[in-house]
Amino acid sequence: MAALQHRHSATLLTFPGAGASASSSMIAAALRRHRLPELLTAQLLRATAGGPDSQTALARALASRMKAEPLALSAQRPILLLGEKGAGKSQAAAAIAARCDTLLMTGQDGLAQWRAGTLPAGKLVVIEAEGFHPLNPKARGAFAALSDIEDITAVGVVSAAGDAEDAAEMVRALRLRRLIVTGLDRTRRLGALTAAVTAGARLSHVLRGGVLENLVPEDLAAALLA
Repeated sequence: MAALQHRHSATLLTFPGAGASASSSMIAAALRRHRLPELLTAQLLRATAGGPDSQTALARALASRMKAEPLALSAQRPILLLGEKGAGKSQAAAAIAARCDTLLMTGQDGLAQWRAGTLPAGKLVVIEAEGFHPLNPKARGAFAALSDIEDITAVGVVSAAGDAEDAAEMVRALRLRRLIVTGLDRTRRLGALTAAVTAGARLSHVLRGGVLENLVPEDLAAALLA
């Protein structure tokens, strides 16, 4: 028994990276459980190598690819919500309206008034763009152009209950600069959320229970590993 204990101790001393390996295995299992895309999983695992512990290492890896920037709702610059049908744009608009004095407008009316320079002053205007079918490339191209409008804050809306690769592709296809992720009440897996917020857009908020919440890399890492 003493010899076995001695050999076990010697093994741990010989391989000091055993703890790091266990940490990497824990992270890999969590990312698979949440069904992240394979390429993103590989990239995050490489970035977590040698980290002090699983949560800190994953938070650092996410922070290198994820930028969180809540909306400045007091600025009263018009907000244009973009996203496919069923993404949760109406819920996002209602959640913004619950935070400040807001005028909600349809995409057709809001964009028409914006072009004419007749948008109401004195309150935040939130314009909900028409939804589109995600497989229609012409529609996606048209909505991507709206992301480039300079004097409107264009915010993409993506559902966390969708497919992870589709969510990341949508962010890139629409050239989204800001993002609200909905649907956290309808899924236990965070693959689509993680893929979306690491695809280049700055995360403004997540929507849970009809309420806008902030999410930073440390919180996402904890949720993925929980």
